[in-house]
Amino acid sequence: MRATCNDIEVAWFEVGRGDALVLVHGLADDHRAWRRALPDLALRHRVVLYDLRGHGQTSLGEPDGTLRQLGDDLVGLMDAIGVDRAAVAGFSLGGTIAMRAAIDHPHRINRLALIATSSRVGRAAADWYRQRVEMVERNDPLLRETLDRDAADVYAEAPAELEDGLLIRRQSTTDPRGYGNACAAMAALNAAPLDPEVHVIGAPTLIIASEKDRHCPPKAAAIIASGISGSRLEILPDAGHAIPAEKPRELAGLINSFLAHD
Repeated sequence: MRATCNDIEVAWFEVGRGDALVLVHGLADDHRAWRRALPDLALRHRVVLYDLRGHGQTSLGEPDGTLRQLGDDLVGLMDAIGVDRAAVAGFSLGGTIAMRAAIDHPHRINRLALIATSSRVGRAAADWYRQRVEMVERNDPLLRETLDRDAADVYAEAPAELEDGLLIRRQSTTDPRGYGNACAAMAALNAAPLDPEVHVIGAPTLIIASEKDRHCPPKAAAIIASGISGSRLEILPDAGHAIPAEKPRELAGLINSFLAHD
């Protein structure tokens, strides 16, 4: 399905029934990043999935390289499909987008699940993101090889998931400008982290990390938890960064349990 949201046409998908749960995928992914956790989530919720600006089947529009715009895209989709309030779960980049939306639009998000994400970016990571922005801008012939190598790094703890992860990544970034835009938004978290703002998030919040995640380690989750009053932190053992693919049943179980309690 397609929805006009601000300056873009958003590809979105719906499955299940019940209260609304919006899933926000990570960098260079599309809605299929949630493919393995979806059956258990859809059994209990009206699950809405979508492709981020310039990812997958969603158009690029006029990107400005900010999390604020990406968060506004999320709320714009909710407006377009008639969802006044929803629970939102975000993975990696999607978690930072979910936090930004919860800060800017507090009355639209009633519960928040943040998976393998961070509220800040260190200097080395910011440089990593900026390098990829520059590769996109100059149409670097090594970009495809770099994206494949980055995917292998993401799935380092789950090599059996790499083939599917590569398929999604290659299709989602056919036009890499959306990827570059998201990288720019993440790089900006070095100079302007979300840490000073997350305390305004009033929605009940579940934070999920994994012990072997080198991209968004448990320390990053603990920083978020310390900033959001009353939040709950869960650490999954024996998993890397790609929690929705590596630990789908465990992830869905945590989210379902969290959403079931008042």
